[in-house]
Amino acid sequence: MKKIFLIGLAATAMLASCSNDETVEMAQNTKAIGFSSFIDKSTRATDTDITNLGAIEVYGWRDDAPIFNAKAVTVDATGNGTYLPLQYWEPGYTYAFEAIAPKSGENGVTFAAAKDGGTITFVSDSETDLLYSKAADKTTGAEVTTNPGEVNFTFGHMLSRVKFTFKNTFPENAAAKISVKDVRITNAYKNGTITPAAANTAWTVVDADKTLSVVFASDAVKDLVAGTGVAETSHMYLIPVAAPEYTVEFTVVLDQNGATTEYPHTSTITTGMEKSKSYNFIAELNEKNITEDELFQIEFTAEVDPWGAFTNNDITVE
Repeated sequence: MKKIFLIGLAATAMLASCSNDETVEMAQNTKAIGFSSFIDKSTRATDTDITNLGAIEVYGWRDDAPIFNAKAVTVDATGNGTYLPLQYWEPGYTYAFEAIAPKSGENGVTFAAAKDGGTITFVSDSETDLLYSKAADKTTGAEVTTNPGEVNFTFGHMLSRVKFTFKNTFPENAAAKISVKDVRITNAYKNGTITPAAANTAWTVVDADKTLSVVFASDAVKDLVAGTGVAETSHMYLIPVAAPEYTVEFTVVLDQNGATTEYPHTSTITTGMEKSKSYNFIAELNEKNITEDELFQIEFTAEVDPWGAFTNNDITVE
């Protein structure tokens, strides 16, 4: 089957950042340790953003003593975090905090916390949006006479978002309508580890773990009209690597006035990906690549047998 080349576009500029205005100050008369959250480059409603984050898992140290260990902190729609029982700032210490979502033990996430930044081990289901934050350290003075303020977590997305866009580029005067189904990456990385706070924040993966089949919902890619039809699949989440070799499979259904034919296709993605970035792979489908051999339009010619010579025939006029 003829390969259809996919164009990968990183769409990070389209990701709308949340505002720091979304954090809510804790009451000024308390010295309780409080948390606020912010999600860097939060995206569409189907992704995790500050309004649907819901809960985070917090780890914290007072100097070297762990004081928060997988503490569940509930986050409201403005980013304000609450937890029980409360803990309070003490004078003369350096505090360190980090947080993840989802929590360790759920959705394929295993987290080994560390004061300088923990390590995430992840088993991907391609549907989980994985987030991590390490807050800036806070050092209290010899006396705590004012509220040291909230611990501010700015979460980053640890994965890449990926979707596909299909265009019907048959001539506009063609009857060819196109639908696409069964869109999938057959060999994505299922397992990986990352230490997000480290100098080298790349994921560690091994090719033996390229066992994940990622299915993209393509219900919207249906009956695309010739020349102008365009639609996209759902987006999914992949462990990002610098030099993937992903196999993409999909089936194109060509409809010409109700007569349909299915054409299976296989292509390859080698676009390097980065965490917290989005990639849209675009395929143009037309008569030159929809099947192994180029399709040629159905053409008509006409001939008319020559008239015989006129013969004279009398008529009687009444």
